Amino acid sequence: MTLEERILGSLLGGAIGDAMGAATETRTPELIREKFGGYVREFRQAPEDTFARGAVAGYVTDDFSLAYYTAREIVKNGGKIDRGVAERSVLTWSEHPEYFDNYAGPTTRAGIARLKGETPAEGYSFLACDNAKATNGAGMKIGPVGMLHPGDLDRAVADAVTIIRVTHDNDLAISGGCAIAAAVSCAMVEGRNAVDIVNAGLYGAREGMRLARGFAKKLAGPSVEKRISLAAEIGLRHCGDYERAMLELGDVVGAGLHVSEAVPCVFGLVMSTNGHPLETIFSAVNIGNDTDTVAAMAGYIVGALNGAPAYDSYYYDTIEAANHFDLRSLAHEMAACAARN
Repeated sequence: MTLEERILGSLLGGAIGDAMGAATETRTPELIREKFGGYVREFRQAPEDTFARGAVAGYVTDDFSLAYYTAREIVKNGGKIDRGVAERSVLTWSEHPEYFDNYAGPTTRAGIARLKGETPAEGYSFLACDNAKATNGAGMKIGPVGMLHPGDLDRAVADAVTIIRVTHDNDLAISGGCAIAAAVSCAMVEGRNAVDIVNAGLYGAREGMRLARGFAKKLAGPSVEKRISLAAEIGLRHCGDYERAMLELGDVVGAGLHVSEAVPCVFGLVMSTNGHPLETIFSAVNIGNDTDTVAAMAGYIVGALNGAPAYDSYYYDTIEAANHFDLRSLAHEMAACAARN
């Protein structure tokens, strides 16, 4: 499989997960089945009681759209990732109200406001540790960094830190984002499997935390690295029994906004499906809570692992019709950057 096919697969996997999960977000698995007449395994219009309310089937939210504009800015810079690229990525994204106005989370909004010279609304600035800022927004946009560094986990982690700290300058968010970047980097290499991906995620979480200690705010919360191990154990225990694994991961690890839930949950799902390109995404879409973010992060990983040929035209055509991204051209440009660097 070519590098370009793996990059396109990763982009497509992230977009599928985000768009499909947008319709199920905030619900429990039981409420998802009740609303949709069963588990969701295709694109659906987002109900009016979701953040993506009324969005057409296949429309992505902040998760993949941030990753998309991040990838585009990196390509414009010849594949080099620096502070300027990180800042331009979120500023360019914020100029697209169809994504920013409807979906931007509070941590990302505050980071963008600071970049614009504005004073963000810091609701609890008096706290020693504003632990609500340890969110999964760091991991949802970081997939393209791993795609650009196939098999080079250290470069993926270092560049992930550069991208993440612009909006999520705390140790837990950085640890979680680096876990996803390292996992995608690992998945880009021929012959890798679910165990390799979990090990890469553990390495990324550990290295991200080590690097963050030098500059980032320290927040109180569970270790991303240790919870990846917990999630992987659950996934392995129920490998092949997708529903049972999904339900236990949701109950024990969680699939919520906190980075120490959403990111570890991804690795448990990957282990439970052995990296299946669609069953992993479907499990994330139906696990409940922050389904679009969990499914986008899982999609980056299994998309890179299996490549674009794993997804039939229904998925690509639906994403393109709803969003007008031209993912094939972007994958081509990203592959050229990765080959040069």
